[in-house]
Amino acid sequence: MRRTSLILTIAVTLTTAAPYLNCQARTAATAAPAASATALAPKTMPAGQYQFTSTDDDGDVTSGTVSWNGQQMRIDLDRNRNRARRGNNNAVTVSTGNRRGEYMLVDFASNTMRTVKPEEHEISEMPLATFEQIIGKALGMVGSVVQMQVRDAGIIAKEVGPGGQVAGVSTEQFRVIEEYNVRIGVFGMNAEEKHHRVVTDYWVPTDAATPRNPMFELLMRSASATAQQDAVHQTNVARARTALFRAPPVKAVVTVHEGDDSPKRSTVEITSLSATTPAASLFVLPSGYRVKKNDMNFSL
Repeated sequence: MRRTSLILTIAVTLTTAAPYLNCQARTAATAAPAASATALAPKTMPAGQYQFTSTDDDGDVTSGTVSWNGQQMRIDLDRNRNRARRGNNNAVTVSTGNRRGEYMLVDFASNTMRTVKPEEHEISEMPLATFEQIIGKALGMVGSVVQMQVRDAGIIAKEVGPGGQVAGVSTEQFRVIEEYNVRIGVFGMNAEEKHHRVVTDYWVPTDAATPRNPMFELLMRSASATAQQDAVHQTNVARARTALFRAPPVKAVVTVHEGDDSPKRSTVEITSLSATTPAASLFVLPSGYRVKKNDMNFSL
């Protein structure tokens, strides 16, 4: 994924004019709540397991296994993968961080994400919303040195049509297009303003759905991390998606156009899906671990 030219290394071992919104083929997200009742919203599977993979044009590959039962989810990432990044001025550098046995537990009842680190005997805990926007949150922490201004943000959201099958599941395809300008200043000196266009295609199941996966959200939204500084724009993006579909996507392709640079594309998708009920022991927090609240330090 293409980030801004600002070089900001975060050890992730992860340590206006009124916005314009136009929804096509389904009710506008800014309409009355009842108008979004046509949004695609299949029933969520009560339990299951799936494998997923995320790839991008820079050669990065992230894969893992997701297990869930009711309000509990566990995410195990594949640690035996090459996370070396190419020299392309990424805004965020992700470390290799191959920590054996590290995994994530999601509690949807309390909207909490916990990363369990057996080697350190630690549990990092944060709200789900913070985790899903962690790259944007991290960028916002450098405000005393770097100033980022998002302007002229707009959204177009539409239904594309039947999406075929993904991991054996029938899908409908939707598209959300974000356009905005970003101006970055360092120590009070303004850089040029760049136009960003982020096109996200979603494949959403039409029958049984999987639960919301915070890791999917993180991977899908990292391409527009700078736009996360604009709370109004982020709210409108969420409304646009909700007006189109309610079920979590099983696949997403994000294409980023930044200024005159070549487009960069990334894909995250479920590769296999099973309705098998996982063992209850997978979701039990280990005892005797030190808990660190709002800790933004974990391996990806």
